Amino acid sequence: MKPWVLPLADVDHLPCGCLITSPDRKILSINQYFSEVLNWHPKTLTGHNMNLVLNKATQLFCESYVIPTVYREGQCLEVLVTLTSPDGASHPKVASVRKTPDGNLAWVFLPAENRDRLFKELEAARIAIQEQSEQLEMLARTDELTGLANRRDLEICAKRILLDADRCAMPVSLVMLDIDRFKVVNDTYGHDIGDQVIRALADVLKSTCRESDIVARLGGDEFVCLFNNTDASEAIVLCNRIHEAVAGIMVNECRVTVSIGLAVKPHDRQMALPDMLQLADQCLYVAKENGRNASHMMTANAA
Repeated sequence: MKPWVLPLADVDHLPCGCLITSPDRKILSINQYFSEVLNWHPKTLTGHNMNLVLNKATQLFCESYVIPTVYREGQCLEVLVTLTSPDGASHPKVASVRKTPDGNLAWVFLPAENRDRLFKELEAARIAIQEQSEQLEMLARTDELTGLANRRDLEICAKRILLDADRCAMPVSLVMLDIDRFKVVNDTYGHDIGDQVIRALADVLKSTCRESDIVARLGGDEFVCLFNNTDASEAIVLCNRIHEAVAGIMVNECRVTVSIGLAVKPHDRQMALPDMLQLADQCLYVAKENGRNASHMMTANAA
């Protein structure tokens, strides 16, 4: 039986590519589109495997999906493929493939520049939405005034740190501090200066604490520092370092001091963040009762 061949006279005027392939993917006929747009000479393609006009990704896509679909369902419509020119240039197309009565495959390739542009626009929109979502997530976990972690971020980070500490039998220390007589600062210098003092303290804490530490503002003039893998003696050193750094703060002739409550979770004791915060708050109260500008420590075993 003579192979069925698409009458080229009927399709040469169409602004799309048309070709017929045999079941073993040999090109039986093509229209003028391949010559005029893709610069393929008919003699170069006729009788050769159609992989000549497909890029590698499209070849795999056709073998794994398009052709099996055609033989299973009789057609495969509107799939995005990439044709190539003899010089290697890529041409995105929308392909529809049907099985002909004699078992050959009829391929139609429509211009896909608009669809390709739409895909790129959708991808750009998706990336923009993802970036916006990440920015919103960051804002939701960041204190607006200082740029430090807020309570929500502290809770998220502390959960991970405490789980790791329990698994690896490591100590964790938590510092809670606030500015001594901060109400007097606001009443004397105004809330704008008070905000500057809070930002200055935040900068001091960020520069004094280690990269592995979590520094957060709970609200007002209250801050928390969570020290990973840090025992009592190491935490005391860090507290002294904080006191020394805070002594250098000067905002509009206003000097400040801080009181610090230090809670220590030993390596062999499990504690949740609320328990450590409560213990540190108790220590902070003692530090203030003892005259302020001081630190007071309590370990979980001593609580």
